[in-house]
Amino acid sequence: MKIAAHNVPAPSAELAPGQSPPGSVIATAKADTVSPKPAAVRAALLVITALATLTGLAGCVMGVSEAGTTDAVVIAATATANEPAPSLSSAGVQMLNSVAQHSANGIAFIVSPASWQPVRLPLTPRRADGQVEYGPRRPQLLSDNVGRVQARLQAEAAGGRFDLLNTMLAASRVAPAPATMLLLSSGVSTAGGFDLRKVGWAEPPAAAAATLKSRGLLPDLKGWTVIFSGLGETSGRQPALPLPQQTTLAAYWLAICHAAGATACRVDESPRPLNPSRSRVPVPVVPVPAVQSIVGPHQQKKSIVPADLLFRFGSSTLVPAADSYLKPIADQEVQGHYLVSITGQASPDGGSAAYNDRLSALRARAVQARLVALGVPPSKIIRVRGVGTDHQTCTVHGTLDESRCAQLRRVVIVLAATAAATS
Repeated sequence: MKIAAHNVPAPSAELAPGQSPPGSVIATAKADTVSPKPAAVRAALLVITALATLTGLAGCVMGVSEAGTTDAVVIAATATANEPAPSLSSAGVQMLNSVAQHSANGIAFIVSPASWQPVRLPLTPRRADGQVEYGPRRPQLLSDNVGRVQARLQAEAAGGRFDLLNTMLAASRVAPAPATMLLLSSGVSTAGGFDLRKVGWAEPPAAAAATLKSRGLLPDLKGWTVIFSGLGETSGRQPALPLPQQTTLAAYWLAICHAAGATACRVDESPRPLNPSRSRVPVPVVPVPAVQSIVGPHQQKKSIVPADLLFRFGSSTLVPAADSYLKPIADQEVQGHYLVSITGQASPDGGSAAYNDRLSALRARAVQARLVALGVPPSKIIRVRGVGTDHQTCTVHGTLDESRCAQLRRVVIVLAATAAATS
């Protein structure tokens, strides 16, 4: 499935390549950093963000600038009502401190999510006469400068739609490359060229990025180091993302960043304060997969597990986080000594009928093997089958509906006291 099939509209009132946001400021720039998130997410993103570790930070920090040059960090936050208020992570603070310590002219530019206008805040400690402070007041001035950046970020609030792609474009207009861009965002974009409600969670990241590039919707990030901070951290009306979707989200934005030509693309996983958003402008919610539990006749327990929680698109190999959804079901069987039926189902956008029949059966057998590994006696699993698409469609009015396709990709696990109840 390609994004083009979703008919994603191009942004209308937003910036487009070649346009500059009002009040853009030009400065020479160079900086670099990297960082980590909570431990569970760090493990899931290990392959994607192998370069994004604090060990690598020491080798990436800039050297002392020559007199007359500027070291700049461009910070842009989406700051919508569906994500925590923008704030610097521990690695972000470390990066700004390093710029302030080692640069003769360190600058932070904060791009307003409401007006697109950048605000310039000095990082290098200076005396009242404008000279760089190297005396005893230097540590306090440095701390004050970084504190002002944090205070300014915490006051930011979006006044419109959630369009991270356009935020990247606005940030790229503030300073010429080479430069560092720090993006504070959950990444759950619902407007512009990359609307997750239309893309869904099953699109191959490289294909998604290639489609955006072919449509001319990517900013030119040649020479930029781009750091994403806060990916997957939601708030407000937006439900929390399951771990597989957090991993997918990071893969999407890293693929987009690389396709836009950035020199380096990293995910900051280090901890940061999570405070309520100041934005009062509502933005749409992106549906996320969730297990449905239904109690039927004779205490039959049916669990409908979205395949997107268990498998990557087109794969029958369980993702590392699958146990968090399958173990509670296994525990129920062990405690209640139920008989188990497992049915795999695919969506028609994946391939031919024969392909979907085989994929759904392989997924059902993968779940069977994992339930056994989690303690379910093999003799208790009495039915394992794949039904392909089960004659279902996810085309609505002639257009592929990704949300409907996602509902059809699933594994249904039934626990029942008798064999007849599992049918």
